Amino acid sequence: MKKNDNIILRRFVPSDTEEILQLFRLSVRLLCKNDYSPSQIAAWVACADGTRWQKEFSSRHTTVAVCDGKIAGFCDCESSGHIDRLYVLPGYERRRIGSLLLEDAENSHSKCTSFVESSLTARPFFEKHGYTVSEEQKVFRNGEYLTNFKMYKKQTACNARID
Repeated sequence: MKKNDNIILRRFVPSDTEEILQLFRLSVRLLCKNDYSPSQIAAWVACADGTRWQKEFSSRHTTVAVCDGKIAGFCDCESSGHIDRLYVLPGYERRRIGSLLLEDAENSHSKCTSFVESSLTARPFFEKHGYTVSEEQKVFRNGEYLTNFKMYKKQTACNARID
C-alpha cells in the first residue's frame, strides 16, 4: 500500500487478528493507565473478541502498519468518517506510525469530516493533527465513569476517496 522509512501500510487480512489483539491489549494497559482505573482497563481489554474484530475489520477500512516485519499499529475507519480504533505498539510512537495511520484513515472515506472519541492522553495527538473537541463524554464501564472527548476534523479541501 504505502511505504515510509521501513514502515509499510497495508490493508487488514484475517491472519493479522491475533497480533492486533495482542497489540491492543498491551497498548491499553500501558498507554491508558493514566486515563482509566485498573478495573476499567481490565474490562476494556477483556471485551476484545477476535472473531468479532475480524468481522468488523473486514467490513471497514482497516489499515495495518508493519515495521521491520512486525505489526506495529493499526487503525480502522467506518464509512461515516468515524475513526474507531487507532493503536500503536509502545516503543513505536516516535516513528510517525500514528500519523501515517490517521492520514490513511482520513482519506479512506467519502465524508469531508472525520471524528474520533479520544482519551485525555490521546487528545494532544489529535489536536496536533487538526481535530477540535466538540464535547466531553462520560462513558460508564465496569461500574465506573470514564471521560472521553468527541473530536472532529473538517478537511479544508475534501480530498477523501471512494473505494
